[in-house]
Amino acid sequence: DPLRWYMITNSSPWDNLKFDQDGVKEVSRTFFGKLFQTYSFFAMYANVDGFDPEAALIDINERPEIDRWILSELNTLVKNVAADFEDYEPTRAGRKIEAFVIDNLSNWYVRLNRNRFWAGTMDADKLSAYQTLYACLLTVSKLMAPIAPFYADRLYKDLTAGCQAADSVHLAEFPKVD
Repeated sequence: DPLRWYMITNSSPWDNLKFDQDGVKEVSRTFFGKLFQTYSFFAMYANVDGFDPEAALIDINERPEIDRWILSELNTLVKNVAADFEDYEPTRAGRKIEAFVIDNLSNWYVRLNRNRFWAGTMDADKLSAYQTLYACLLTVSKLMAPIAPFYADRLYKDLTAGCQAADSVHLAEFPKVD
């Protein structure tokens, strides 16, 4: 019997699955905590300044180098996460999203650009910072949707409230590399 032979000679795909309660707590504290802090920072200042996510985009070439850097990192993330999902590697994809949010977006981009968000008037530099952070958060919500569907949908809905967008992150198009 071929099925019996397969079962004896090969381990079950379920043998390698592990659930770690401490791991769940750690991811909740680190990844989801940093993502929430980053979104909260964005939302607080965007609401104060009346940021319009549907305003005309500032050309990428006219944005400061740090904006171009994080958008380049974001596009690399999109490429790598899409490849991981194609290879049925959601854990690897999740780790890449986590590293981007914690290391690049929160610890570098937001930290180095706080003064731009705190600037008095909505000039081109401040608008560029808002548009860049908005693009990163929106893209992250779409990338994480297959592995954190409820959190991703809440983030997406909060970001797109009042905008011409899909009703759910799960109805939005998956990001494409630029």
